[in-house]
Formats: sequence, structure tokens, C-alpha cells
Amino acid sequence: MKTKKNKILSVTPKKNKKELFVVEFVDGSIYELSKDIVISESIYAGGIISSIDFDQVLEKHAYHQAQSAGLNLLSYRMRSKKELCTKLVNKNVDKTIIAKVITKFENEGWIDDFQFGIAFSKDQIRRNSIGPIALKYKLKEYIDSDDVIKSVMEKVYKEFSQDDIILSVLKKYNPDKISSDNNLRQKIINKLKRKGHYWQDINETINQYLD
Repeated sequence: MKTKKNKILSVTPKKNKKELFVVEFVDGSIYELSKDIVISESIYAGGIISSIDFDQVLEKHAYHQAQSAGLNLLSYRMRSKKELCTKLVNKNVDKTIIAKVITKFENEGWIDDFQFGIAFSKDQIRRNSIGPIALKYKLKEYIDSDDVIKSVMEKVYKEFSQDDIILSVLKKYNPDKISSDNNLRQKIINKLKRKGHYWQDINETINQYLD
């Protein structure tokens, strides 16, 4: 069986999107390809390409577009592998293409779940004074690997003492008022629990603060 071949009727830039070209074949089929793919694959009016070769061109185009979308997302801030994958899925990128893009980004060092986890955790602790229970829950939203999450938390809580984190919340209150007002004390305890701190750490640090 002979491979089907098709002749290219025209190759024109897409209006308002200079990086895209509209490729029309004599059989009436129309595709959009990136400028880089058009140039690298020698797509031109009057050219003839087999269906097999053009399928490969489309795959390269899809990969190129997915990579560009991924780099654009990373240009705003650091992202985890899981987050980037979800963003690309939401853009209707094929999961096989996404896997290739993610592998490329990891190999290039553009995404690193451990480094993302460290930066994310430090930001959460500094801004919200959260404890290990809450931090682990938040990290699971971005990182699938339990081993990576464990390593991140071990490193972060060596740098940030849990006592100091809890104290940063307690110092907003006068110790004498906490001692004399059980309702206030319970309110603070509940607040620290919501921030994901363990009861033992909360109790010990409050007692130290009041002493």
C-alpha cells in the first residue's frame, strides 16, 4: 500500500499571531503550524509531503507548542512537576507530549520538585506561620512524591524552629493577658491548631512564653 502524499497549496502567516502559519493543502485540509516548525521542516507552497511525514510534523508542532506554554508558565514563577502537568492538561495538551516536555524540563533543571518544595515551604512559613501538619497537606497539592515531601520538610524545619514559628504568633499577644484569660488562651491554641501545629509543640511553647 502506497503512502498517501499531499501537495501544499499555501502557507500564510496567521492574522494577529505572527508566530503561527496557516498551511492549506490541495485536498482542502488546513492546519496551523508554528513559524519554527514551518522553517525547520521546510513547509512551503507547492511542496509535497507524505501523510506519515506530516504526522511527524504535527507531533513536533504539538511538542513545540507545549514547551512554549510550559516555559511561559515558568516565566511567572517556579512550579512543581505536578502543577505544570495540570496546567498543560487544562490547555488540552496530549499527555504523551506533556511527559516529554516534563522530562526535558527536568533534565535541563528548569523544574525541580525538591527546590520548589523548599521555596514554597519557606514562603508559607514566613507569611502564614504554618506548622508541619498544614505544610504537608499543602505540599501534597503540588508534589506527588512522599519521599520528596519528607525531605523538604526535614530540611525546612531544620532552618525554621517550630518553637520560633509558634512564638511569632504568640508575640502578638501580651503574656499576662494570655495567663489571665482562658478564653484568649484557647482562642490562640485553636488558631495555632488551624495553622497545622501539633498540640504538644503548642502547649510547650505557650508555657515557655508565659514563663
